[in-house]
Amino acid sequence: MNGLTPEALLVLQKIIGACAARPFTEAQAEQLCPAALCRAELQLALLELREAGLLELRQKLWGERLYQISERHLPLLQRMLFPRVSVQAVKVNKMVVEAGPELSGELFRALAFIAEEGLPLTAKGAIHKKNINRLAASLTLPEEHLKGLFPAAQQEVYPFPLPVMVILDLLLCLGLVRREDSAYLLVTQVLESWLQLSGKQMSSLLYGLVLSRYGQPDPAGQHFRYMVSSADYPSGRWFALPDILEWMLEAGLVQEEAAATLEASARTWLTGLAGFGWCELGSTEDGAVCFRWTAARPQLPLDEAAAFLRRSLEVQEPEGVTEGSVDQQEDLPQQDETRPASDSPGFIVQPDFEVLVPAECPYSHRWLLAGCAELLHSDDLWSYRLTREKLESAAELGMSPGTVISWLADHAQGGLPAQVELSLRQWSKGIGRTELAVVILLACRSEADGNDIAAHPRLSGMLARIGPLHFIVRSEDVEAVRKELEAAGLAPPKRIAGQEAQPGSRWPLLNGSQTEDFSAYALPVHGQENGLFAFPPVPPLIPLNLHAAEEAVLSGLAAVPQMWIKQWRKYHVTTAQKVMEQALEWGVKVRLSMEGEACDFIPAGISRNPWEVQGTLLLAKPDRVQEVRLNAADWQEMQLMIPKMRRNSSSA
Repeated sequence: MNGLTPEALLVLQKIIGACAARPFTEAQAEQLCPAALCRAELQLALLELREAGLLELRQKLWGERLYQISERHLPLLQRMLFPRVSVQAVKVNKMVVEAGPELSGELFRALAFIAEEGLPLTAKGAIHKKNINRLAASLTLPEEHLKGLFPAAQQEVYPFPLPVMVILDLLLCLGLVRREDSAYLLVTQVLESWLQLSGKQMSSLLYGLVLSRYGQPDPAGQHFRYMVSSADYPSGRWFALPDILEWMLEAGLVQEEAAATLEASARTWLTGLAGFGWCELGSTEDGAVCFRWTAARPQLPLDEAAAFLRRSLEVQEPEGVTEGSVDQQEDLPQQDETRPASDSPGFIVQPDFEVLVPAECPYSHRWLLAGCAELLHSDDLWSYRLTREKLESAAELGMSPGTVISWLADHAQGGLPAQVELSLRQWSKGIGRTELAVVILLACRSEADGNDIAAHPRLSGMLARIGPLHFIVRSEDVEAVRKELEAAGLAPPKRIAGQEAQPGSRWPLLNGSQTEDFSAYALPVHGQENGLFAFPPVPPLIPLNLHAAEEAVLSGLAAVPQMWIKQWRKYHVTTAQKVMEQALEWGVKVRLSMEGEACDFIPAGISRNPWEVQGTLLLAKPDRVQEVRLNAADWQEMQLMIPKMRRNSSSA
């Protein structure tokens, strides 16, 4: 930022104010040109911003080119270019919307549901309605809080309950779930690294996704969402929505005619955050809507630029940046900061079979608890309940009663209460005593064939006869039996009837890590495109060739008489018109002498018969900018004003 020219800073401020981090076309970029800059200065400023890494230029397949400020830079640029007036806290008269359960807990519930019951797909590729309804019933996310976060068209494409839409969309974006031909399945390796994060880290990642995917797409709405996420609005204090909107109006981040629309979308957004457990809404005595962040408030991860600036603030305060101007946000910890599971505090098993989970208990422990106990609460204080039904369910998923009891005893603070352990062992006596198994049955056409097979010397140890025409074959002996039967002229078909059924499932991560090389969790590179509401693919970046781009701004510079550029002089009318036409072609300023006073002029268009040029006249204060029409007799001396290049062009 310190290395940018004043022109580039001016253009950057115009872009941020009008577009936030939304894409805009080249035509829109020209409309955003500050009145005091010519077209060439605008193009050079855009090149400068691209070189600094603050502005991206992408091209769609059909050739349209789009500029965009990277969204990860928006909070810092918003802070530096639009210094904020401190918004005062207010007193609330009544509560309007209370905070719902934390979003990370709701995500956990959905993951446990998919692990236990699955999300199979119909032949048409839709999730079975029964499973959708059961998943919705397992969630406590309030549906009424989420209305307005999504366009109606998305809700028509996916006619799910809103909580299911949100959760499934986030699971896909996070890479925790993937869609296969027959079902949505958990991605075990990603799930393992996700469960190593703390609740705050999960919330920070989820909030970043919520910010980028939900809410109204207008720039003013995006400005509002990032603004209220800053350190200017700490947890536990109430802030009035009208005060924030008034400041945005004064700063030029919203137009007066759009203020009412922004107020409605801002309230919808805050209500959605309340549904995710992050804030609450109230009203003052005069009816003004206000909000406050809860203790569960998420924090946005800092990008590299913000982290650098925060480090520099610890050494010295840069010019133009005030103390506390960078959000004091928590970076995602490195892998070695994650507490090993063996050293982490466990849970508490109560004599009434309730399991209390302190906030410090790792999510890996909570995950295994969900496999063998009923999850009751997943808000501030998590709790489970040990039941016979869940012990039986755990056995179905591959966790034997003995394994469950040993694991509970090892990780419970103070061990298992005697009466709880006694009941668990009593329940376990009735689990697993019998078993229904899928076996491979060999069927014969005649009893004579059955007798020949029973008498075969090499098949006696691999078959068990259960009737005149039928034998049971062990699965590991199928190929050997097939080979012997083929040699005897009794070969069965290669396809085994009824073997389309899927094998039984296992509770993921039951036996600890499933991967040899554990890696810390990271958002998938193309996660945004993989969500339920798949965003269009991001067009590829256009590589920046700064030298060639600067040459293109003033194409044909060498063919223009150098005196037009280097000399301040009066020309014949015909030549003066040619100089002005060249300025219009390049989009540069012309220095003019009018009535003995020098001023700059930006030509915008030329008409003929009679010849006139219309454009912007830049005068001294107070009337600095004027739209005028001139003919060649209205000025005396003139000179083309070539903008300063960032690099020396060969033509120059």
